[in-house]
Amino acid sequence: MGVETAGKQKSMLEVYVKNLGTAWFGVACREQRVAAASFGYDEKTTQESLNKKLPPNTPRHVVAAPSTFAQNVLALMKNIYEGKGTPQEVPLDMERLSVYTQLVLRTVTLIPVGYVASYGGVAAATGGGARAVGNVMASNPFVPLVPCHRVVTSSLGIGGYGGGLHVKIEFLKREKRGFTEPKEVPVKNRGLRVFPVEFVLRKLEKNTIHKNYQVT
Repeated sequence: MGVETAGKQKSMLEVYVKNLGTAWFGVACREQRVAAASFGYDEKTTQESLNKKLPPNTPRHVVAAPSTFAQNVLALMKNIYEGKGTPQEVPLDMERLSVYTQLVLRTVTLIPVGYVASYGGVAAATGGGARAVGNVMASNPFVPLVPCHRVVTSSLGIGGYGGGLHVKIEFLKREKRGFTEPKEVPVKNRGLRVFPVEFVLRKLEKNTIHKNYQVT
């Protein structure tokens, strides 16, 4: 382990949790990079969710007034939550994660707002299998900066989401852009097939209508 790497691991994490409109957002920053991010609907659950994502045994300091960097990240998180996307990349502290996990997370950040990709599609672009991608999404420490809500099943079903399926559905509804055709997103020497959000929402609506019809 180099001196520089060791210094980064031991540096203090600054933790901020703030209410921005209809949701709370939390971010832990270290040296102008995001170590973890989360959101929720009250301060306590947001803080608890953020704590679970932080690297263990790392000094941390909860700060009431966010730094300029943290304020910018929190604003970007709010924009993603509201379906506006992010016009800029956010530096993420991924050194503690496996090489494969880093690759999957970086690939998911390439899914444009208004589109979704399947677990299998992400796996094809990164290697590994759909289940492995699902495991990475389930433990995503950078929600919603890494938009795991944009990853769905191969049949364009809604799939799972740690924050609850209703939260994932609302995310996708806010990200509708009226796109009508799939497209390819370049991922190094491979391509990632992405599909309009509307494909997933229409299928969900049809399944709901069919289910309600069967019940009645």
